[in-house]
Amino acid sequence: MRKESVLPKMAYRLLNPGCVVLVSAGDGERDGLFALTWNMPVRKSPGTVALLSGKRHYTYGIIERTRELGISVPDASIVDAVYGCGSTTGHRGVDKWERFGLTRQQAEKTRVPLVEQAVATLECRVEQVVDMGPSALIIAEIVAARAAPEHFDADGAWCFDHGLQLIHHLGGAAFGVTDRVVRAKAR
Repeated sequence: MRKESVLPKMAYRLLNPGCVVLVSAGDGERDGLFALTWNMPVRKSPGTVALLSGKRHYTYGIIERTRELGISVPDASIVDAVYGCGSTTGHRGVDKWERFGLTRQQAEKTRVPLVEQAVATLECRVEQVVDMGPSALIIAEIVAARAAPEHFDADGAWCFDHGLQLIHHLGGAAFGVTDRVVRAKAR
């Protein structure tokens, strides 16, 4: 297959790090929410995730203080809200929840608000933060998780039979969707 050169500063887009998530944090008085593409699982037991966040995010300051965060997995039905949360700053007093029509869902084991409209939610406690200059790599243990049963089965797999479309950021306002499973032939 023929290939053409890609600028190194754009090469990260060749490695889609996973579906876009909404990251939230709260301290009982203030909360925040932002969209994030740079996320991945790093360990099964205990369940651990890694997120790369800019330190200037309003919500990052809350995460830094509380050492807790929420991860809400949106689907294509709320892509406009996801894009809005990723392109609007919370530093100017904007309530992104209200502005983009999202509902706060109470967490089970943390103080973080979760997104009611999301197809899955994870509650996490920060284990480690790696300073990366203007960004921070946050490594966090999952302490609770929930998922819509029609979209995530008892065997621990996404199910696309009911129209689920997970979203992946492609740059700017463009998103791709995952909406089916393909299976390799057994050898």
